[in-house]
Amino acid sequence: MGTDWGATVQLRMPYVHKNFVVEGIAQSSFQRDEGIITILGKQHRPILSRRLNLFYGAGPHLGWSNETDSEGQAIKGAKGISGVIGGELTLGGVNLSYDFKPAVNLSGGSKTVYTQSAISVRAIILKRGDIFDKKKERERNRDRKKRRRAKEREKRGKGRFEFWKKGNDR
Repeated sequence: MGTDWGATVQLRMPYVHKNFVVEGIAQSSFQRDEGIITILGKQHRPILSRRLNLFYGAGPHLGWSNETDSEGQAIKGAKGISGVIGGELTLGGVNLSYDFKPAVNLSGGSKTVYTQSAISVRAIILKRGDIFDKKKERERNRDRKKRRRAKEREKRGKGRFEFWKKGNDR
């Protein structure tokens, strides 16, 4: 069992890069009276298919603490930079991932460097392209309809108005 618990939300950002994700993490410790919020930019690299990925990224974190140090002084909330590296597998509507997340506190916190790891299970609410790719989807549908109509016209024959020719009795 781990020492922290948390919640995470991810959003794909295809306008930045095809496999770029912004992730927000809120976590709190079971052992200490502190918590941290992290915003990560992550790049995913598919292995074999888009369902199996390696990822890496970094971003800022901001924490709070109700702890005191050995001299009785209040420990300030952590402010710093977090990194992440890991892997994930998506099956159906479920995403399973393992990640390693080192964090460097530039100010505050009880330690300068933290290392954390996590196993995450996420439900996929919206699939790839449900939010950002509406324009591309409309263009694809428009092109698909054009191709379908062209095939139908070709199947019927180009001279459908030439009713006097043999084979055009429609």
